[in-house]
Amino acid sequence: MLYIVALSTILMILIPLACITDFHEGFSQNGTLSLKILQNYALSKINTDRLSVGLNPISMSDNKAAQYHAAEILGTELLSHWSKNGLKPYMLYSLHNGTGYVQQNIGQISYVNTDDVKKGITSHSFCTSDSKLYCEPLDPFDAIDKIENSMMYNDFLCCQDGHKNNILDKLHTNVSIGIAFNEYYFVLVQNFENNYLRYNLSNENDEFLLEAKMLDPKKNLELSYISLYFDKLPNQEEYEENKNKLNYSMGNLGLIVNKPLEFYEQYVQPENYSVIEAENWDIHNQSINILFKLTGDLEINDRMVTMVIYAKNKIKNPSTLDIDDGTSQREIVPLTSYTIPVKTVSGFD
Repeated sequence: MLYIVALSTILMILIPLACITDFHEGFSQNGTLSLKILQNYALSKINTDRLSVGLNPISMSDNKAAQYHAAEILGTELLSHWSKNGLKPYMLYSLHNGTGYVQQNIGQISYVNTDDVKKGITSHSFCTSDSKLYCEPLDPFDAIDKIENSMMYNDFLCCQDGHKNNILDKLHTNVSIGIAFNEYYFVLVQNFENNYLRYNLSNENDEFLLEAKMLDPKKNLELSYISLYFDKLPNQEEYEENKNKLNYSMGNLGLIVNKPLEFYEQYVQPENYSVIEAENWDIHNQSINILFKLTGDLEINDRMVTMVIYAKNKIKNPSTLDIDDGTSQREIVPLTSYTIPVKTVSGFD
């Protein structure tokens, strides 16, 4: 059974004593820079990079998770994929009504003194606490340029090209962009999305009903299987434990839901997770109706549960080979990374 776990990484650009020059146009009458202008500029950089390799441009998403996350990072001046209350990016995305599949890039640019870093002194403190030292205020447009360029062309050593691959993922349809900064610290959050499915998920007594419809029939996607991933309940302790990690991934795979087999067939049961047959698996044209019930040994009340719906391309991709016989496989496409609301977690009630 094939399942996909996304992995994202962190980019930091540190300026010892750099001078960053001229600001672009785009200030409002009261002198403050429009966030929308900066976000659109960042989107243009992403699409320029995508178009340069023959990929379609993507559109701006209105999901607010990226901006929330950027503002929080600016407050702490600590770059982390985890929010301060312990939420991973896909959880925060779901909390802000995101229903697609999300993968996050984050990066920052700031001044740094290595001795002060060891003492926990932030970039802003470093540049304002010593009257003998002058730090040139950061140009946010130039900061966007530098972060995007580093993600695209200087990403392998730090992150195995994780940022670059995310920017150039042909499956992405949208991106939400979070930007927050002060004079000496700039943070950029890119939440890339796959939006191919409109759906409603209802749950009663651990029986789930998924009613959905593919948004674009021309994409030749057909639903393949559903995976449920399990994380600990988020809290501040989770943040403290994970805040310095350079990447994040989905939680532990607990369950895969597949279409029913013939009466004489059964799925092989792996050691680390369960595979079940849906009680109903009705797919007609682009409409989807699936009913499944959790097995008795799966408790979801004390964990976060994230549903990832996978589809496969109806057309085989010659560049994707089956590891067993070397023949072409159908490409697997994640459609959702939806964290199911839990009443015991703040914001998920």
